[in-house]
Amino acid sequence: LLLAAIVHCYVVFVLGSLGNSVALWCVVTCNKTKPAVKLLLYTVFLPLLLLCLVTRPLVAHIITAILTCDVVSFNSSLKYVLGIVYSTLAQMELLAIAAVSFFRMKALWSPQVHILRLRVAVAVVVSIGFFAVLTTLGVTMPKLLGYQIDRQVWRGINVLYFLLSTMVPVLVTVTCYALIILAMRRNQCRLASNHTSSVHRVEATRSMLAVCISNLFLSFPHSVFHLLEDPSFTLHVIFHMLFYTHFIVDPIVFVGFNQSFRHRVVERVGAGVTWMTQCCPWTSPTSNIHSSSVTETTDQKSSVTVFDLKPSITVPSGKKSTVTETPEQKSSVTDHHHRL
Repeated sequence: LLLAAIVHCYVVFVLGSLGNSVALWCVVTCNKTKPAVKLLLYTVFLPLLLLCLVTRPLVAHIITAILTCDVVSFNSSLKYVLGIVYSTLAQMELLAIAAVSFFRMKALWSPQVHILRLRVAVAVVVSIGFFAVLTTLGVTMPKLLGYQIDRQVWRGINVLYFLLSTMVPVLVTVTCYALIILAMRRNQCRLASNHTSSVHRVEATRSMLAVCISNLFLSFPHSVFHLLEDPSFTLHVIFHMLFYTHFIVDPIVFVGFNQSFRHRVVERVGAGVTWMTQCCPWTSPTSNIHSSSVTETTDQKSSVTVFDLKPSITVPSGKKSTVTETPEQKSSVTDHHHRL
C-alpha cells in the first residue's frame, strides 16, 4: 500500500501540475470572465498547483523514510514544514471553492443587485489566506513548541479544526450549488433573452458544479475520516490517496465541462502537434528514394541547361547569320550528346 502511495504521489505531481497549469492559463486568457471572478479562481487553482509541485515529492520522500525505517528523515523539521504548507494550501483551495459557489449563487438569484467587485474579491482572498494560516498555526504550533496537551483536548482541537477547514466549506459549496440549480431553472426564460451571456454563465456554472461534485466525492470522505476517534493507518493512507486524487480531477472537470475552455485547449494542442511535425518531420526509405531521384533529375537538367547555353549573337536586320562549324566541332557535340 505504501509503494502504491509513492507512485500515486508522483502521478499527482505530474498530471496535477499539468492540469492546474492549463486551468490557470484558461482563466488568465479568458476575456469573458470578470477580474474579480478571475481572482477567486486563481485562489482555487494556484494552491492546487503548489500542492502538486511542492508537497507531493516531499510526501513521497517521507513515505520512503517509513519504508526504509529512516528515523532521521521522518523526524526532520521538513516534515513539520510540509504539514504547515499542505494544511494551509488545502484549506485555501476548499474555502475558495466555497467562496466562488457563494458569489455565483448570489449572482444568479439577483444579478442586478449582487455584482462582485474587485475590492470585495481582494478582501475575500486576503481573509481566506489569513484564516487558513491562523488555524493551521493554531493547531501545529503547540506540538512544535513541545506543549503537553491532554488527549481529549487535543482530539477536540482536531475535530474543530477539520470542521472549520474541510467539512464546513464542502457543505457550503453543496448548498450553494443546490440553490444555483434552482436559480437556473427559475431564470431560464430571462437568460434566454441574452443568449451570449447566458451561454457563458451556464458554462461557467457547469464547470464549477463539476468541481463541486468531484470535491463532494473525493474531499468529503477525507473530512469525515479526520472526525473518527482512532482510525487505522491503512485507512489513513487510503483516504488521503483519495483526497490527493482531486488535485488532478478538479482542473480536468473545470476545463472539460466548459466548452470554450475545452475548444481553446484542443486548438492549442493541435497547433503544438502541427508545429512539432513540421519541425521534426518523420522520414521513410520511400521518401529518401524519391528525394534522391528528384535530385538526380534536377542535376541532369542543370547539366543539360549549362551545356545548351550559347552566347547571344546580335544580327543586324536584313542580314542572315551563318555559323560555320568544323568537322571536329560537330563530332565533339555528337559525342557529348551520346554520353548524355
